[in-house]
Amino acid sequence: MIALLLVALALPRQAVVIATPRGQTSIPVTTERGQWAVAASRLAPPLELTVALDGARATVGLGGAVFVFQLGAPFVRVGGVVYALVGEPYMARDSLFLPLGWLADCVPRALGARYRWDPVPLRLEELPVAGPVTAARPAGAPAAAGTLSAGTRNPLTGLRLHHLVVTDPGHGGVDPGNPGRYFPDGLVEKDITLAVARLLRAELVRRGIGALLTRSTDTLIDLADRGAFCKAECDLFVSIHVNAMPAGRRADRASGAETYFLSDAKTEDQERVAKMENEVIRFETGAPSGATGPLGFILRDLQLNEYLRESAQLAALVQDSVAKAHPGGDHGVQQAAFMVLTTARRPAILVETGFATNRTDGAFLASSLGQHKLASAIAEGIVAYLLEFERKLAVVAPAGGR
Repeated sequence: MIALLLVALALPRQAVVIATPRGQTSIPVTTERGQWAVAASRLAPPLELTVALDGARATVGLGGAVFVFQLGAPFVRVGGVVYALVGEPYMARDSLFLPLGWLADCVPRALGARYRWDPVPLRLEELPVAGPVTAARPAGAPAAAGTLSAGTRNPLTGLRLHHLVVTDPGHGGVDPGNPGRYFPDGLVEKDITLAVARLLRAELVRRGIGALLTRSTDTLIDLADRGAFCKAECDLFVSIHVNAMPAGRRADRASGAETYFLSDAKTEDQERVAKMENEVIRFETGAPSGATGPLGFILRDLQLNEYLRESAQLAALVQDSVAKAHPGGDHGVQQAAFMVLTTARRPAILVETGFATNRTDGAFLASSLGQHKLASAIAEGIVAYLLEFERKLAVVAPAGGR
């Protein structure tokens, strides 16, 4: 296989073709360091690839497998197997570059039933596979969809059930969100939230969890319509935002992440954040949706009482995970009346991923590394919540009984 790869690399080609059931994509190949390599960020969309960086270690998720690289080392580990590489992974321009040999040799060997490599032309083909078998959910079970085949645990997460999470990238379209005082290259909040949400979707899918986005492009979705994406088969709603402090002498001192659930604000700062995020309604042109007046208050109160405890637990687990990955402070779990959470008929949280008014937070949020760390951390918090949810469900409806 190595010989075939070397022959292929000698050909005057500058791109590798990724062919999947979703379409065909041509990815540029670089030789800037004397070896053929491809940017992991270019592979992510067509292959639904995920990347997490931790110092000199890069963890890449593909097709249910986890590949662990060391920057500058010509090896990769997947499970208990170590493969030699023709070339070494490296970082350049804030991007991870992987040796082409990984695609040509390691991926087909590790995932032979899923991927096939054609050396002439340079082409990696994803083969279609059947979806997981599901069964009807137990009578009286909440919205976690069906179970996987009996006794099956997801090897990455330990989850047994099929779950669906709706991720909401805040703002969009004519609503830029906060301007991002320390974001480079004209980035604003709507750009950061969309980038993190896309990566979060990829992280959830890699863990075998269904994931939907309220928006996948730069468009504006009404606040009342965002939560409505979380329908009957949805388990959780997660809205992604970026915080900011008002102008003042200490505006740049606040840093770190905080996670909100829907309830009455208890502090002035909670009220400030909710007001800031709710102001998006001024960009909306349609008539307000949902019940208003006394009926609206009754419905919202019922929703708060039904999912208050679960939302608070979800917020705590996500916040704990994000705080460990964030360079700023841990602002903990907060509560406030966010309009975007009022129509999600399931446990729902809003994650303020950092402060655009803080130099360190701004650089972290705008970087590929920071966005990947946030997405991975939020996904880990979600998995922790879903594992606890399944444990409680098993107590209520033991295996073998309905």
